[in-house]
Amino acid sequence: MSIQFKERKIPLLERFGVYYLDLFRKKDLTHHVFDFSDAELGAKVDRISAKGIIFSALVGLICVWPTVRIGVLRQNDPWFTQYARVGAVTLVSMIIEFYLLFIIALKAVHEVSELINMRSHAASPQGPGASFPDQKYFLQSGPFSITNILSRAALEIQDPEMHILGIDPFKRVSKKNLLLLGLLYKCKIILTNMVAKWLLLHTAGPTIAGISINYVALPVECFWNALVIRRVVKEARLRLFGFALCNHVADHILEEKILHGLSVEAKIGCLRAIGNAVVLARNYHPNMIVLLLRFQHLLHLNKDHHYDDWDLFLETLRTASEKERYFLLNLFTIAVAFDGRISHIEAENMKDAYGTYYELYRPRLLQLTGHLHAGRLNAAAALCKVDFTAG
Repeated sequence: MSIQFKERKIPLLERFGVYYLDLFRKKDLTHHVFDFSDAELGAKVDRISAKGIIFSALVGLICVWPTVRIGVLRQNDPWFTQYARVGAVTLVSMIIEFYLLFIIALKAVHEVSELINMRSHAASPQGPGASFPDQKYFLQSGPFSITNILSRAALEIQDPEMHILGIDPFKRVSKKNLLLLGLLYKCKIILTNMVAKWLLLHTAGPTIAGISINYVALPVECFWNALVIRRVVKEARLRLFGFALCNHVADHILEEKILHGLSVEAKIGCLRAIGNAVVLARNYHPNMIVLLLRFQHLLHLNKDHHYDDWDLFLETLRTASEKERYFLLNLFTIAVAFDGRISHIEAENMKDAYGTYYELYRPRLLQLTGHLHAGRLNAAAALCKVDFTAG
């Protein structure tokens, strides 16, 4: 399949997530995600998110309280004794809190996957002429299987670096910037606590109504835990919707036998459209990888044709027939929107790709991105047409 992953052992945390996702009871489901309206899907996901937020906030409250309490009770002890006691209690509380939060996040992600009913997508027939021989492997094992993808979404683990058809997602991004962003993200709770305590100390003093300002750590922890669960559920929803929409697009293409009308250059241009969207997005978002792999199998292309070369993609758009150009732009629009956001680099380069069709495609791109980000699956599916018409 011309895919190579950097040598890596599956992280312990990811294996922990996969273990619990496999452990959770699998219901015997018969529904299909497109059976629900967007309003119904939104309400069901909101309930899952709300339940996870409540449990995570309670866990944060219960697990941080001993640390704050011991700090208040021992604040007059010698500093080394105080720090030793607080540190020991904090370590134990943190281990318990992380474990419980991981379970809550994994359970929420599992419930979203049951709502989407991913097994119906894994087993869905591909119709005559289908060409996705490794679908079972792709969904059930390996670093980009649905279980591993959901484990990383639940536990907020970075997706693995890979070399697929010569495409380098980090072609336009500095690794130093990625590291800096990661470090800042990990410091968010500590920084929030420090800022909150400083503000309270200089506005209300060391106590409020006889209560130490150290207790501000309780609502801060609840807030961040709830925020993380909310973000986890949204990311899991986006990734699951990506799988559903990939099948939706591929099934439509197979039913209409659209690919038979493409020239060899246009077929290569399809993977360049998706490959350059991956580069512009600057990440290994699973939705884009799944879309890329689906089209690779549909087109029977296994060789590297510089699929991440922006200039070659623009040249393909210039030399393609009008109908093929529409097809490539339709696919490019879907690929750019598939991670639910438009990066700064994507916004800067869109005009070069769309050319005179910019005003025609930009509204669709913005709407599709907005629908995916907000969890409106049916509305997104309506904008995922890939054919030979413009817009």
